[in-house]
Amino acid sequence: MGSDTDTPEWPTDCTRCFGLCCIALAHQPSAGFPAVKPRDTACRHLDADFRCTVFDRLEASGFTVCRPYDCFGAGPVVADRMRAEWAPWTPAMVATAHHHLDGFRDLARLRMLIVALRREGSDDAHAVADRLEPAAEAFRRTGRVEIDADTAQFMRWHEALISAILTPLEEADTAGSLDEEERHERS
Repeated sequence: MGSDTDTPEWPTDCTRCFGLCCIALAHQPSAGFPAVKPRDTACRHLDADFRCTVFDRLEASGFTVCRPYDCFGAGPVVADRMRAEWAPWTPAMVATAHHHLDGFRDLARLRMLIVALRREGSDDAHAVADRLEPAAEAFRRTGRVEIDADTAQFMRWHEALISAILTPLEEADTAGSLDEEERHERS
C-alpha cells in the first residue's frame, strides 16, 4: 500500500523492501510496540522473506505503530541499492549492513521532512522542500544524505519554519508513531 504522497519516484511499497523499518528502527513499549527492540536488530516477527508474520493481528498483538508508519519511499530506494550490491539478502545480513540501515534512517527522516513541508503548503515550505529534494534524489547515486552549503544556508534562513514542521514530527517520533517504528502492507 502506498501513502497519499507517493510519486512514481518515491513509492511506499513494502513488497520492494527488506523490512528495513523492522530492522533499522528501535522500539519501546511506551511507543506502541509490545517489547524493547534495539535498532539494527530484526523484529522477531520478520520472516526470512521479509514479511511480517503478525501483520493480520498487529494491533491486537500490541504493535500499534507498525501499520501507520510510512518511510515515504525510503525503504524501496535503499533496498534497490542493496540489491545492486549483493543478493540474496537475509534479515540477519541486513541487520549487519549498518551503512544501509543508517542510510535508511537518514533518508526516511529527510523524506518525512520534505512531505511535511509540502503538506504545510506555504510558499516558503515548498521552497525549502524544493531545495531538499535534490539531496534525497542524490541518495540514489551516493547512498548518503548530503546537504550542500547553499541548501544548508537556505535552511538556516528558514529555521523557524523548519522547527515548526519538525517539532510535531519529533513529538510523534517520541510517542512512537513516526520514526522508530515499522509499517508493513505485505501479503
